[in-house]
Amino acid sequence: MDGRSLMGCLDETRTLEYGQVYVQCSRRKIFGCNRSDTSSDDNFIVRGKVVVAKNPCLHPGDVRVLEAVNVPALHHMVDCVVFPQKGKRQVTLSNLLVHEDLPHPNECSGSDLDGDFYFVSWDPDLIPPQQVRPMNYTPAQTIKLDHDVTMEEVEESFTNFIVNDNLGIICHAHIVFADREHRKAKSASCIELAHLNSHAVDSPKTGVVVKVPSHLRVHEFPDFMEKVDKPTYESKRVIGQLFRQVKDLELASDSPSNSATIKAFTVLAALKFYDPDMEVDGFENYVKDAINYKREYDYKLGNLMDDYGFKTEAEILTGSITAVSKRFNGENDLESIHYALKALKKEARAWFDEKLGSDMQSDTNPDINDEHAAKASAWYHVTYHPRYWGCGNKGMERDHFLSFPWCVFDKLVQIKRSKTRMRNSLLNHIITGVDKGQHRELVASCCVFP
Repeated sequence: MDGRSLMGCLDETRTLEYGQVYVQCSRRKIFGCNRSDTSSDDNFIVRGKVVVAKNPCLHPGDVRVLEAVNVPALHHMVDCVVFPQKGKRQVTLSNLLVHEDLPHPNECSGSDLDGDFYFVSWDPDLIPPQQVRPMNYTPAQTIKLDHDVTMEEVEESFTNFIVNDNLGIICHAHIVFADREHRKAKSASCIELAHLNSHAVDSPKTGVVVKVPSHLRVHEFPDFMEKVDKPTYESKRVIGQLFRQVKDLELASDSPSNSATIKAFTVLAALKFYDPDMEVDGFENYVKDAINYKREYDYKLGNLMDDYGFKTEAEILTGSITAVSKRFNGENDLESIHYALKALKKEARAWFDEKLGSDMQSDTNPDINDEHAAKASAWYHVTYHPRYWGCGNKGMERDHFLSFPWCVFDKLVQIKRSKTRMRNSLLNHIITGVDKGQHRELVASCCVFP
C-alpha cells in the first residue's frame, strides 16, 4: 500500500493554499533492500490526490481528500505532512452562519497539530470518490470562575472527570450503531455520537461533563466485540463475517479430534486457486531458476521447522503453535525463529535481485519493471501452478510450501494491481459507450483476463 503514518506540521512559509498539502517521505526498505527508481535521492515527493485522516475517526467528514503538491520552499520537511495555514469553511454557531478560517487539521477529528499523527495514503484504491462535509469541532464553553482556582476545586474537577468519563461508552456505542444502522457511520445516531465524542475528548480541559442520552445507550453488542457478559447479536457486516471465520479456525484448532487442522496445499487446491492474472510476458525465462531457488528456500525453511518442532509452514510463519514440541522453549525460541525467518527472506530477496537491472518502480509510481515482473511471476508460477506441485520438496517428505514467492510480495501485488486496472479500464470503455464494432473488439479483449 502507498501510504504512511506521518506527524502533522504547519506551513510556516504560507505557500500552501487551502486544499493542498506537502508530503515528502524517505524511501522504505523491504527486507534490507532499498526500493529505487530513476532518481538516486533518498526521498520522494508525493504529487496528486491523497487521503488524510486522524484517529479517533468517528465522523465521515474526518476523512479528507487533498492535493499533494511540490513546494521547493518546503524541501527540508521530510517524513511529515505539512498543512496550509489558510482555511475556508462555514460553521453554524448559535443558529448563525459564520465564516471561519478553519484549517485542514481541524477538519480531521478536531486536530490542533500538537504532535498528532495522520494516516496519509496516495493509493488510488483507497481515495474516497466523494467527501462528506467536515464536522464543526468548536469546543464546548469552558466553566468560568470569578475567583482564583483553589486546590479543592482542582481535586473536585479531577474526581468528576474520573467518575463521569464516558469516552469509552461513546466509542463503543458508535461501533454498535455503525454496524447496525443502514447508513452506518452516516446515520443520525453515529453523527450525534461523533459530536459527543468530540466534547468528551476535551472534557479534561473544559471541565464540561458529557452525558450519553438514553436513546444512544447500547444494550446489545455485535459478536465481534466479544462482550461475553452482555447480550450479543450476529453482525452481518464484513467485520462480523471475518470475525466468525477466525473463530471457526480457533474452534477447529481446539478440537481434540483435529490433530492437524491446517490442511496441506494439494494438487487439487493448486488447480482451484492458481491465479492466471499472475502470469506476465517472459515469465517462462525465469522458471528454471525459480525452481532451484524454491528448492533451496524450502529446504532451509523445512530445517527450521524440524529444529523447533513445527509441523506446518503456517505455524512457523505466524508463530501460532497448535501443538507445542518438547524442543520448543517459549519466547526465547520465538525470537530466534523471528530472526532466522527474517534472514531467510532477506536471502531470498537477494536471489531475486541477482542478474536484474534497476527496478524503475518507486513509491509514487505503481508500474513495475517488466524484468522484475517476469521473475516474480515465475516465482509465483512454480509455487502455485499444479504442474510444479511438490517440485521444491522432492525426497524430503514434506508438505508443499507456499511462502517462497511472498518474499517479493510487493512485486506480486503490483502485478495483480496492474492486471486489475487494465481489466477495469477495458470494462469502463464498454460501459461509457462505444460503437458496436469496438464493443465486440473490447469484449473479446476482456476474455484474455478471466
